[in-house]
Amino acid sequence: MQLSSGQEEQAQKKLNAKVLGISTNHGASQKVFAQQIKLDYPLLSAFEAPDVITNYSGWLDQEKRLSNRAYFVIDKQGIVRFKRVMENPREILPAPELEKALEGLK
Repeated sequence: MQLSSGQEEQAQKKLNAKVLGISTNHGASQKVFAQQIKLDYPLLSAFEAPDVITNYSGWLDQEKRLSNRAYFVIDKQGIVRFKRVMENPREILPAPELEKALEGLK
């Protein structure tokens, strides 16, 4: 998951949400990547947590082990309340759409 500048901070502070990134990369390489870009939210590895793949389907091509950029809003009970998989990997979800999805949890 990649948020544009400010989306992650807005989600965490204004909307009382927690931002997590999920990637197909191994946890060790994610740790190095997060340090290099000074990432301020945790990254989960689908490589090391296969339940992530089955619980939140649609974002990963399992045969190629390539991911699409995707956004999920998951409530405190673990139920997916919003899901958007981007067709273009360079496309970022507009902040108002993410904010609306998060506000729906209130």
